[in-house]
Amino acid sequence: MTRGFYNLSSSMMTQNRMLSAISNNIANVKTPGFKKSKILTKTFDELIINRIDGNTTPIGKTSMFRTADISATVHSQGTVEQTDRTLDFSITGQGFFAVQNQAGNTVYTRSGSFNVDNEGYLILQGVGRVLGENGPIRLGTDQVTADERGNIYNEKGTAIGKLALYDFADYKNLLTVGTGLFSGANATKVQNPSIMWKSVEGSNVNIGEELSSSIATQRVLQSVSQAIKMYDSTLGSAVTQIGRIN
Repeated sequence: MTRGFYNLSSSMMTQNRMLSAISNNIANVKTPGFKKSKILTKTFDELIINRIDGNTTPIGKTSMFRTADISATVHSQGTVEQTDRTLDFSITGQGFFAVQNQAGNTVYTRSGSFNVDNEGYLILQGVGRVLGENGPIRLGTDQVTADERGNIYNEKGTAIGKLALYDFADYKNLLTVGTGLFSGANATKVQNPSIMWKSVEGSNVNIGEELSSSIATQRVLQSVSQAIKMYDSTLGSAVTQIGRIN
């Protein structure tokens, strides 16, 4: 009987984690470059099933319940939106923009909605300076043009910087360090980047799918909650009845 409490409690915790991930996805549906996450589960307390036929013959395995394992980021590309803003860039295909944060570390993002700081450097607001071929990119102005390779030009047509893109062999090794921000080792520079000017990549969150998942998860939570109440009531009755036996 008590095993049922473990199973149901595990299910409740798993569904709560799923609901938190879904809520975060929905909250960032309009965040440029945001990548949705999902909770992966794993089996726990695996048991061997045996058949008693004169001998003990193993016939398979079963797990008493599943539990939340890890939060996985889905790195599919979001919808590209035209903005007509001179400091907006989006990536076509694989790769990440590199940004040097305030601690001096390099983080990676698909968000290309940039600005220019007081010293004329291209920045990702609230994070740090955008890195180019030769370090932080100093434009000195927001009146610029750009080509598909990430070359940035001033009003006179003079090249004043170039965006650098980086990619990773395995995205599973990337760590989430902020909203739409990742860190990872062994980044390799993309030799022939494909960058769209005056556009940004939106999040890859499908609001319809997330709302459907949210409703389904809430229903499971309600069912589990009711089952726990039933177990509690049954155990309470058992204890009471046993106490009356002479």
